[in-house]
Amino acid sequence: MLWLIPALPLLGVVLLGLGNRRLSRVVAGSLASGMVGLSALLSFATLAKVIATHQAVSQTAYKWMDVGPLDVNIGFHVDPLAAVMICVVTGVGFLIHVYAIGYMDEDKDAESCWRFFAYLNLFIFAMLLLVMADNFLLMFVGWEGVGLCSYLLIGFWFENEAFAAAGKKAFVTNRVGDFSFVLGLVWLFWALGDQATIDFVQLQGVLQANPALVGGVGGFAVTGICLLLFGGATGKSAQIPLFIWLPDAMAGPTPVSALIHAATMVTSGIYMICRLNFLFAMSPVAMGAIALTGALTALLAATIAITQNDIKKVLAYSTVSQLGYMFMGVGIGAYTAGFFHVLTHAFFKALLFLGAGAIIHALHHEQDMRKMGGLRRHMRGTYWCFVAAFLAIIGVPGFSGFFSKDEILWLTFATPPEQIALFGPGFPLPTILWGIGVVTAALTAFYMSRMMFMTFAGEFRGHHAPHEAPKLMLLPLVALAVLSVVGGLINLPHWLHMPAIEGGLHHFMAPVFAGAAVRFDGVDPSLEIPLMVGTLVLIGASVALAYQLYVKSPAKAAAFAERFPRLHHGSQNKWYVDELYEAAIIGPILKLSTQVLHKVVDVRIIDGLVNGVAQLTLGMGRYYSRFIHVGQIQAYALAIAVGTAVMVLVYTVGV
Repeated sequence: MLWLIPALPLLGVVLLGLGNRRLSRVVAGSLASGMVGLSALLSFATLAKVIATHQAVSQTAYKWMDVGPLDVNIGFHVDPLAAVMICVVTGVGFLIHVYAIGYMDEDKDAESCWRFFAYLNLFIFAMLLLVMADNFLLMFVGWEGVGLCSYLLIGFWFENEAFAAAGKKAFVTNRVGDFSFVLGLVWLFWALGDQATIDFVQLQGVLQANPALVGGVGGFAVTGICLLLFGGATGKSAQIPLFIWLPDAMAGPTPVSALIHAATMVTSGIYMICRLNFLFAMSPVAMGAIALTGALTALLAATIAITQNDIKKVLAYSTVSQLGYMFMGVGIGAYTAGFFHVLTHAFFKALLFLGAGAIIHALHHEQDMRKMGGLRRHMRGTYWCFVAAFLAIIGVPGFSGFFSKDEILWLTFATPPEQIALFGPGFPLPTILWGIGVVTAALTAFYMSRMMFMTFAGEFRGHHAPHEAPKLMLLPLVALAVLSVVGGLINLPHWLHMPAIEGGLHHFMAPVFAGAAVRFDGVDPSLEIPLMVGTLVLIGASVALAYQLYVKSPAKAAAFAERFPRLHHGSQNKWYVDELYEAAIIGPILKLSTQVLHKVVDVRIIDGLVNGVAQLTLGMGRYYSRFIHVGQIQAYALAIAVGTAVMVLVYTVGV
């Protein structure tokens, strides 16, 4: 029955499309939520079966194509990695669907709500297809599907030109990464030769039996393939240099932001690397590039988030930063730790976005934090849910984000340099990555504290009287708040000295990552506690600094901005990355298109060739018509007679 898990959301798309304008917001939302809810029940049942049997669950629906060496099935393979992921996608997705029923009550075009929920269901279907696929090609269908749905949902309010442009920006940016992904897939298929396969299980067996097909460990071919596949991941999961689309994705309705940032699209790149861990582990250079890119992305996004005033923009750059942590985790070979952060991040980031949506909804779509403040007294339920997510993301002990982030930092520091030999085996890259991660953790605590204090502390600075979110929106917040608090229990650290329950996720995921070459068996466990204490001290100092600047003495924050205007404006303007791309890439391409391709190639060469043929035909017609079409009947009769005589002569001679 595996096929039902993605089929139910797809059925929801069909039913919503057939009902379209006849369906009210509540009916459309209930139908969409019900389909995802049923899919979630089947997902958890599948997870329970995988846990009970300690075996993956597979199903082949039917043969898709069989062309030469390319044998592709519509098949699903749910191992521990996929089982946990589909539960997150459908579980968090269901809560977002329910929340959206209440959030969209102020949509100006009520008749479009069926379309909105159809897109949400399609998004869930595409993500489930990506996760459950047992081969590259079916995964790529889901990979492209989430890209399409992001375009449809980000630009849902397409009457607004800026929102429509944000959707197009996401779509085009992802196409760049997808092109890299396709090149990597083609190279891999070509390198395998007679043993070519795109089935994940078969591919792992082929590479384990004959790693020389891709050049062996550290070979040129496997490094190139992994880097190209990682290029695709940088697009989907918003890493340098393709992270620019994600902050603009805030143009869509807030439930869309929660769905993209928490449970679906942006985690697909990390999931892909985890799924192909046996391939990426063969290239220390590629692993080092992944880890370094993740660390730099985390730091860059954090430095931008500290000055943003749009509450959704702060959370957007926070997502980019947290994704960097995940890539740093999988880049050092700590696949379970990186995936663990995917899970905890899904809980607290969905909660943060939905909480922000509740605030925006209560303030009549006001998103500027400078026009908020004092909301703790007016929105108590939302406030306490927000606090749970805030404590989780900054890494307060006991909350879910603490366990996952701390493990990534610890294992990064303890990674042997030769395992991520991007700059040679002796280069201390792990130590540098750890330092970047700690600084990013401190910045995260600062900008999240700034957001909390500007939103909930002090006096209300807005124009619309705030009110608590309706229950339909508040209940999903409560559920996610509980998960943000207890989510870390699925993978407790070893230093708690509770062998019966510690490292649960590690043990569960062990069969999936058994083929990875990177090991942490020699890591000193006593090292984690002093590293953790040092990070917590920096986090506490960051929270205290934010309190001092935005609660006790707000004038100091303004004075700091005036004292360092270049730094402040650079951060506030996203370090002018968009402007850099506009000047270095988009502008030259537009000039090439308009000045060269259009005016020279299209107008002069192509149009000139077509128009030249027309002029030639016209000239020939005019030239011959001057001698043949003279307008005299006797001339035409003579021509017919001569022609007939010639035909008779030819026939007679031939006989």
